[in-house]
Amino acid sequence: MVKRLHICFNVISDPNWHAGNIYIFNCLQAISLLPQAERDKIKLSLATRKVSDIPQHIIDNVDQVYTETFFHLIFYKLLKLLPSWLRLSLFNYRKIDFYYPGGNLPKKWIFKWGGWIPDFQYRYLPQLFSEKEYNLRESRSVHAASQAPIIAFSSKCAQDDYKKFFPEYVGNEFLLRFVSNASADWLKHNAILTVKKFNLPSQYFVVCNQFWKHKDHGTVIEAIALLKLKGINITVVCTGATDDFRNPDYYPSLIAKAKNLNVEEQLIILGFISRQDQIQLIRGSLAIIQPSLFEGWSTVVEDGRALGKTIFLSDFPVHLEQNPPYSFFFEQKNPQQLASLITANMNDLVAGPDFDREKLAFQQNQQLMIEFGKKIIEMAQSIQ
Repeated sequence: MVKRLHICFNVISDPNWHAGNIYIFNCLQAISLLPQAERDKIKLSLATRKVSDIPQHIIDNVDQVYTETFFHLIFYKLLKLLPSWLRLSLFNYRKIDFYYPGGNLPKKWIFKWGGWIPDFQYRYLPQLFSEKEYNLRESRSVHAASQAPIIAFSSKCAQDDYKKFFPEYVGNEFLLRFVSNASADWLKHNAILTVKKFNLPSQYFVVCNQFWKHKDHGTVIEAIALLKLKGINITVVCTGATDDFRNPDYYPSLIAKAKNLNVEEQLIILGFISRQDQIQLIRGSLAIIQPSLFEGWSTVVEDGRALGKTIFLSDFPVHLEQNPPYSFFFEQKNPQQLASLITANMNDLVAGPDFDREKLAFQQNQQLMIEFGKKIIEMAQSIQ
């Protein structure tokens, strides 16, 4: 019997970064969707500190879930004291071939592993980070650059930044653009019932971002006000956590801006909601608005692609690289352009799911997910 390639995914334990776990779950789903003959050659496992944080449909698609101290930092530190030949021969008792994404691991470890650098936001927008947070991110990047046998980048932009910032380590990078998995369950739910559940109007735009400063909700609020001056009253529904540990005054400042511009009633803030509800609200919307000033590879843009949804998005280079269908780009921080685009296209927007678009997008998504899964396996097998 041919040995299966054992890939273990590390669930990211950061309550402030939900997109990180969505990324890992999409990786798992991509491999699970491979043709059965290829899937049978892969053993999938998951390393997590809390099994309760993992959705059941994800657990159903893996062969094993590990929670032992094997994956904890203190065990790593103890193993570092041993010669590499002893570590390799005695301690990979799970027979893992590739572990991803790795953290503070040394280059030669008990299994092959890969790092992941989503982006270099801290380098471009240092004013959004405390000195401690900046230094932490920089140290992680330096460690990955110097130690990771391979580093995945979610965008060509991030990969190019890596080559610019760490030219001495070029050669271990791997471009791995992720895909949102359009589960068939997404399309089985009644989006209109979810709209009614939150007592929303029948026509609204949706912004699905954490209320973090670089997500630039302020431009959306200003665009709402500009449209109101023209007699066009739109409603924008926002999902995402409202606290920014780096900038605690940011959310209150947005509320104050909305009140000062007299558009607070047109801005509906739901905060953090379930993934399923978020997807249904995207389906029920007129369109997505994505004003972000920085992304590694925008999850909400990929969600919109997977649902065939119209998106108004800032011309940030990664957004341009993603370039989803039915997209309209506006200049970053330019509420006038956003308002003009909405005005020009308002009559073509229809609230609720577009079933024809969704069907086509779902078919395309399944193929994109399979290609994504194959790229993950290619990355795992490329380490010598």
